[in-house]
This record gives sequence, C-alpha cells and structure tokens, in this order.
Amino acid sequence: MPQVRAFRNGLPWVLAVSALIAASVCTFRGPFPAVWAAVQQPGEVMLEVKSEFSRIKVTRENTTRTLWFVRDNGEEVVESRVDLARLNDLLVEYTRYMFLSYVFRPNPEKVLIVGLGGGSMVHFLQQHDPKVKVDVVEIDPTIVSIADRYFGVRTGRNVNINVTDGLDYLTHADAKYDVIYMDAFLRPSGGTDKVGVPLHLKTLKFYGEVQKRLNPDGVVVFNLNPHLSVQEDIRTIKEAFANTYVFRLTGYDGFVVVASTAENALSPKTISAEAARIDGRLHAPFSFRKMAGRLVK
Repeated sequence: MPQVRAFRNGLPWVLAVSALIAASVCTFRGPFPAVWAAVQQPGEVMLEVKSEFSRIKVTRENTTRTLWFVRDNGEEVVESRVDLARLNDLLVEYTRYMFLSYVFRPNPEKVLIVGLGGGSMVHFLQQHDPKVKVDVVEIDPTIVSIADRYFGVRTGRNVNINVTDGLDYLTHADAKYDVIYMDAFLRPSGGTDKVGVPLHLKTLKFYGEVQKRLNPDGVVVFNLNPHLSVQEDIRTIKEAFANTYVFRLTGYDGFVVVASTAENALSPKTISAEAARIDGRLHAPFSFRKMAGRLVK
C-alpha cells in the first residue's frame, strides 16, 4: 500500500482565507471513493474546510484537481482526482474497475452512486454513456457544494444529486436501478471501519435493502479499501448475493467487488470476452479486458 503523505501546516494567511471560504462554500449550487495517496506535493491549495463529517482540501495542478480528506492524525487521503481537460478518463485506479459493471449489466438505463466526492464517476458516465440516468446520494452537503464549484458536477440533465444518508435513501426510495455503485467514506470514527466506511452500510440488512432497489439481474459494485477486515467484508457480500466477482487492484491492496442478482454466474472466459466487447463500445482510455484479468479465482 503506498504511503500516506503527511499533512503540511499552512501559513496563517492561508488558514484565514480558508476560514472565509469555509463559511461561504455551502452557498454554491452543487452535485466518496477513497484511496491511499502516494507521497507527493499536493499542488496549489484552492480550499481547506472542515464539514460536519470530514476535513477537506482541494488542490490543483494544471487542469487536474484533487479532493483530499485529511484524517485526525494529519494524514491525507485522495478522495477524487479529475482532469477537467479530460473528463472521459478516470485518474484513480479503483474508479476504472467500478465500471466493470458494464460486463455484467451492459446496457444500464438508471444507476445510483452512493458517495459523490469530486464526481469523477459522474463525469465518466456523462462522457461515455450520456443516455443513462444517474442518481447520486451524498451525506455531506459541503462535498456537494465543492463538487459543484471546483469539479463541475451538479444536478442537471440526466444527473440528480440527493443530500441524505445512503441507508435512509435506499430504505425509502421508490426508484429501481440496474447498477448501484457503493463508494461512501467518512472520517474514520466509532461509526465507521478503519478506512471510514459507515458500519451500517456493510451489513446483511443493508445489502438486503440494496437488493430491493435493484432491477432483475441488477448489480452492485463495492470499492473496498485495504484494511485488516477486508476479507470479512468480502465474505459478507458473498453471503448476501448469489454471484460475486472479486477484482484485485494493481496500484494498492484494495478490491472492487461486483455482486449480481442474476441466476447464472459468468465464467472467467465469458467475463474476458464481455470486457473486450465493452472496450470496443465505450472506447475508454483504459482496457476493461485487462482489468477483467484481475479476477480473483
């Protein structure tokens, strides 16, 4: 796992400006993946703010903007990274794997993303599958405002962003989805696991609510960061869903898990063939077939 870069103390004037921005950021309109960040300079700091749920930083390097979560011990974690000049690409590895969903549900009409962050997955869908309707659930209104102002992601056209808790939304919503992407993280606390996943979003009860919101043969995709109990998380998902496919990332020891409600499982050979077909259809700047080869046997 790459090292986490230590938080650098800002100058007093930076903190003063940040306080003013923090007071005003929620006035902007707007539409949580997390990966451990490699040691690096963060670029120009555009924003530092503390919300009810997280301590947040936004930086930029040329046309690339990065959303960081700052832990209580000062460690910084990359939450989202978007190149505003290349919205068709996904710069953080796990987000690319999340769209292996297309192998198992090739023609989604409506999807749900639980956890907004900087909205890189929303941008990808708008670029590569603009007809799909996208609902987003994000618990932190500050993140919604930041995604709008700094990352250009907001409610409009085929995107609808809801500020609420993921479990509440799935329990009370009437909508049905072809794909649900689970990517919700908060500041690690007593109500989360070690990497910040809310505990109530990783139970058999919650997965039951997820299944109720899926159309027949629907899929749910999980971003699992590396931690001591990650294999236990995978076992719980396998217990809840009939067919589960685990893909190991290359950049760090995380996993993306695709769980399907379909009756029949897909073989590795079929998964590879479908991934190649998706490459030909979406023309993304990365290979789905190569990612499919990371299936854990």
